[in-house]
Amino acid sequence: MGAYIPPPPLTDAVISGEEYGDVLLSLFEKTGIGLAVLDPALRVRAVNDVFSEQCGRPRAVIRNHSFAELLHLSVRQHLLRQFELLVQGDHTRVACQPLATRFENTGIVGQLAAFPVDDSAGKMQSIVVQFAPERTDEALPLARGQVKLTGLTSRVLEGVAAGDPTVRLAAKLFLSRQGIEYHVSLLLRQFKVPNRTALAAKAYSMGIFSIGCWPPKVLPECIRN
Repeated sequence: MGAYIPPPPLTDAVISGEEYGDVLLSLFEKTGIGLAVLDPALRVRAVNDVFSEQCGRPRAVIRNHSFAELLHLSVRQHLLRQFELLVQGDHTRVACQPLATRFENTGIVGQLAAFPVDDSAGKMQSIVVQFAPERTDEALPLARGQVKLTGLTSRVLEGVAAGDPTVRLAAKLFLSRQGIEYHVSLLLRQFKVPNRTALAAKAYSMGIFSIGCWPPKVLPECIRN
């Protein structure tokens, strides 16, 4: 008989893409952290139950769909750009600040991190996405279909979020100071906040502004036709 050859250590074992996803999902299933495995084309290959609940879609529905479809419009373009850089090799890790990630169906916001997984040849094989919600007690209300502003009011809100004082904003919009104050007071009542700072913060948290855009810009879907 030939000499006994011991099996390789577990840490050196080669795990295929599908097996790798299953192993990760099983490890994260009970942590409260949403986990998804994407391919380099950003199609969803697998998710755990937590991630499925966070984005408000069944696992069977999510599988093989574009990851972009799960993201709220206010953050979609910015996040996809970060993932493009990740796929191109410009980043070894993508990490967004809290509130920068928002799901389309549920409105849940939180912190997202993504890590590339390479095969034995050093080529990207998959992307592991982790999502930890900022708030787990309830989903924030979605802006789409729930907040509708007039064209003028949306521009006033943009000016408030940009920090424009009343005089400057009045000059920009060709209104009197009293006209600006009137529209600001309407916005304060509509958003149920006490001051301009809280108004801007709440509008951002509701996904009304496009993420990564300065000066702030209200999403078209939040403006009445």
